[in-house]
Amino acid sequence: MFRNYEWKVALKYLSIRGHDGFVTVIALFSLFGIFLGVGALIVTMSVMGGFREELLGKVIGFNGHVLYQPFGGKMSDYDAAANELSNVKNVVRVRPILEGQAMAMMGDNGTFALVRGIRAEDLRSQELVSSNIVLGSLDKFGDGEDDIVIGQRLAERYGLEIGSDVTLMSPKGRITAFGTVPRIQQFTVIAIFEVGEFNYDSNYFFVPLDAAQIYFQYGDQVGGLEVTLTHADMVNETYPELSQRIVDAGLSGRVLDWQQLNRAFFNALQIEKNAMFIILSLIILVAVFNVISTMIMLVKSKTRDIAVLRTMGASRASITRIFFIIGSSIGFIGTFLGVVGGIYLANHLQWVADLIEAMTGATIWDAETRFISEIPAQVDNSEVIAVTIVALILSLLATIFPALRAANTDPVKALKYE
Repeated sequence: MFRNYEWKVALKYLSIRGHDGFVTVIALFSLFGIFLGVGALIVTMSVMGGFREELLGKVIGFNGHVLYQPFGGKMSDYDAAANELSNVKNVVRVRPILEGQAMAMMGDNGTFALVRGIRAEDLRSQELVSSNIVLGSLDKFGDGEDDIVIGQRLAERYGLEIGSDVTLMSPKGRITAFGTVPRIQQFTVIAIFEVGEFNYDSNYFFVPLDAAQIYFQYGDQVGGLEVTLTHADMVNETYPELSQRIVDAGLSGRVLDWQQLNRAFFNALQIEKNAMFIILSLIILVAVFNVISTMIMLVKSKTRDIAVLRTMGASRASITRIFFIIGSSIGFIGTFLGVVGGIYLANHLQWVADLIEAMTGATIWDAETRFISEIPAQVDNSEVIAVTIVALILSLLATIFPALRAANTDPVKALKYE
């Protein structure tokens, strides 16, 4: 398709000696613009995709894939219901839970607490928590009714360690002639976990299920069932049978999967990701306009050369191909460097952020506002391919007008005054 002399002429024009310095500088800026746009787009998409996957993993690992909540907030015979649901295909584990709110007091300090009552064997099988114990152990969790497991962020904030006392106060206490007396119970920290999600590491407290039943006055009842599946993608396949088994067991309540529980949040993340893709694509578009201007200036500076080539027998199509090679080469090189640089930066983003923070003292990634302790980045091959295709198509389109303009150069007029 392309002849040897066309490549030679195009490569000569691309070289520094092939044209004046000003056009060279503009061409380099155009190439750098494409490189910057492609790289920024890949890094941004990787961070937002990684943020979604990381947060999804934390949410599912902490709460399970499906939640059954009985009407009225309490259910009896939960063991029978759990056994029934355990027989459903794709179900790995069903655990009864009881969750309530309280005020946690650590000496003179207090904070909001989400207290989760759970059986010892269920907590030990909850891999996200059990595999991220940084202090203490879950081996003796449940041996005493005053055992409590807390998050690392909370422990750091209030100086808690193994053996520290935490007092829980609930406003729903005993009603007396003098008003409501809050329920107060003291617990002892036996383990500290760090799952890497700010809310969980700061506000969640695990206590034995029987202790939570006594504290929140549930008797022998629980607040619901959490169901863990073999994979998050199995939820649509498994949800109908789970719902039917609950109805068959004579239970009444809501069955919510992780998509329903977190729909608004993850939809917002997807909208933000799409918006960022469009916004950052404008960087590539601006760079493409620079390619157009560079090519037009190159055509004007090489008018005499084009005329000589035409008089030597070069066809309009040949001239078009020469300048098509020049413009597309700028786009291809910029895109290639952007893809390589973007993937490399995405895979080393936390190191770069730590370096910038160490040099400037500024906070690049605030875990309190972004929920996750470290910058997540997950390079999606399909997104990289999509960005590459968009950049290449725009770059190729940018070469069409200047190449056609070069091909339409009249050699007689161009050489008239030579």
